[in-house]
Amino acid sequence: MKIAVVGAGCSGLVTLKYLLGTYPATDVVCFEKSQSVRGCWGDQRPDFVSTSTKYTTQFSCFRKWLPDVTPEHNFEEFYRGAEFGDYLDAFAAHFNLKERIRFGAEVRHLAWIDGSWTLLLAENGNEQCLTFDAVFLCTGLVNQKAPFVSTAIPITEDIVPVGYFEGVCNATVVVVGGGESAADVANHLAKPEHNNIVFLSLRSGIRVSPRYHPIRGVPSDFLRNRLLLSFDKGARNWVGERFVTFRIRFDRLLERWFPHQRVSTNPDDQAQALRREWDLKLKARAKGGLFNVFHNKSDDFLDAVAEKRLQIIGPPIDELWTDYFDFDRATTLHLSPDILVLSTGYRSRLADLSGGIIHLKDFYHGCVHTDMHNLFLIGFARPIIGNIPSISEMQARYAVGVLSGKYTLPTALKEKQNAAWNMLCAEYGSINTENVYPVEQFAYCDTLAKEMDIMPTLESVGSLRTWLKIMLAPISTTHYVDEYFDQQAIDRQRVYTPVVILVILTLMRLLGFPFRLIKRVRDIKITQSRMRC
Repeated sequence: MKIAVVGAGCSGLVTLKYLLGTYPATDVVCFEKSQSVRGCWGDQRPDFVSTSTKYTTQFSCFRKWLPDVTPEHNFEEFYRGAEFGDYLDAFAAHFNLKERIRFGAEVRHLAWIDGSWTLLLAENGNEQCLTFDAVFLCTGLVNQKAPFVSTAIPITEDIVPVGYFEGVCNATVVVVGGGESAADVANHLAKPEHNNIVFLSLRSGIRVSPRYHPIRGVPSDFLRNRLLLSFDKGARNWVGERFVTFRIRFDRLLERWFPHQRVSTNPDDQAQALRREWDLKLKARAKGGLFNVFHNKSDDFLDAVAEKRLQIIGPPIDELWTDYFDFDRATTLHLSPDILVLSTGYRSRLADLSGGIIHLKDFYHGCVHTDMHNLFLIGFARPIIGNIPSISEMQARYAVGVLSGKYTLPTALKEKQNAAWNMLCAEYGSINTENVYPVEQFAYCDTLAKEMDIMPTLESVGSLRTWLKIMLAPISTTHYVDEYFDQQAIDRQRVYTPVVILVILTLMRLLGFPFRLIKRVRDIKITQSRMRC
């Protein structure tokens, strides 16, 4: 069997690793149009800080990080600068992956011809067609280019070579978009040493999640555990909405209740009040439920807002990009910026690559095509909150297992996928699901884990102590019961969630059991009634 992997970023690398563990190396080849395996986020400016921790953003098969917390507020728990690229380089070297990668090779078209996949490949100025029995598309999403009519204002995108924005000084800049990339770029350009006047243009509010939580001062990732995520999503959404508002308004109270050694990055009371005001305002304007919209964890931009180095405004009035609404849309602002930085979302290249034949909606769990079971997507799922590399590893393991026959797809696959897709579109109504496959990271990964029979249940773990630690310690894809399962490492992990909160969560779970049982019986009766009809 000849297998092609398209893309050698984090998704392509982990896919290549699992393929080479199943198939002969001579049967697998990876095409990468750049000369590196460091992907889109592997080479960042020195002050870059990732939004997910190193511990949660690592491959289960290549573990380097523990959920340890340093007392200093230096982002040691996160990837900084080019550290994620270094991790990918080390991963590729450890598994000898570069030997199976053709660098400088771009796949321009994909077609199903005479029972095989034909790839149009551009390499060294030449084009050629190659055929394969199976294809794994690991190119992910690309920056969405918004329409731009005005010729008076230079325009750039947020994904640019490292160091580009260092040269932007003494300018009026408008950054368009509310995602993590937009907030990060706006915050960087608003640093005092650049002497820029910076505006962040938003069409609606955004959910801002702190990198460091006021409870214990640990990364927010480390307070997220399986006990918390075991609640019904509707209940979590309802409680979560109210707790987030409480956390924003009473962050200093939480710091006193659950003390830590971290020092506030901005001790100015007036600035902190302004930060809270904007945090609440952005949350109030965000569309969709708490768990149904993308979260922005580049929360440092709120410090720039609090210090009045960055101003949040509304969208442009027209396509000239010179006049804007204020955020409340009560008045207008004439800016005529020197530079526009567009960070307005993502689009899938699947339709372009396949001539309109391949679409996200046709992939079971977002990774296995329902009609052509030898076509796979890895890395196209986007977490509402979480990280892409860990999700990609779970997708790669499952997809490679499907291809090799290790895992069996369910019957009536197309009907199941159509129903699942309709539910997905209804649940994430504010997200364009034609471009993005939105998921809750661990709920989604658990779904794949159940089909691979590697869920960490009390029976599969075989130890009550270890199972409890899995339930209470920071949640991670390294907890699945597979060939990489490390019981001793799990037993050594710390639990950061305060005991009083764990007790409350446990009581809520116990008290809610009768209601869950009633709901389950009711759902079964409804299903049986529909089947009889």
